[in-house]
Amino acid sequence: MINKLKLKAIMFFAILFSVVASTGTVVWANSQSVNVSYKTYSSGNGFVSGKSQGVWHYFSNGHKVTLQVKTKSGAGTSTAYLYRSTLLVDPYYGAVTASVGSHTFGTKTDATSGKYYLLFAGGNHDTTQKISGTIHD
Repeated sequence: MINKLKLKAIMFFAILFSVVASTGTVVWANSQSVNVSYKTYSSGNGFVSGKSQGVWHYFSNGHKVTLQVKTKSGAGTSTAYLYRSTLLVDPYYGAVTASVGSHTFGTKTDATSGKYYLLFAGGNHDTTQKISGTIHD
């Protein structure tokens, strides 16, 4: 009985891992493209997450990550947050203003991984925020 239960648990997690590992897009370059568009609502709340969109970035361990914003449209201030997807709590590496220019996140990466993602939020109410540029470690 216990062996069957263990086998079922192992099979469940193996299938779950293969499904999770096969979804999304991983970007494997030194300088990786960032193209974001999201709507803020009457409350001014709006965001877009690379994790929910399946947009991943690859960074090496022990580096600070820099976001280079080339264009930004939409009134108000947008903020970019950097995370790494894990099984439990996603580690947070800092936030930068998503205005035109170069912005470095405050915390160094702690793992070589292709599961880093950005979350963008903010802007004035009832606007569409569009941000493009690159990101690198």
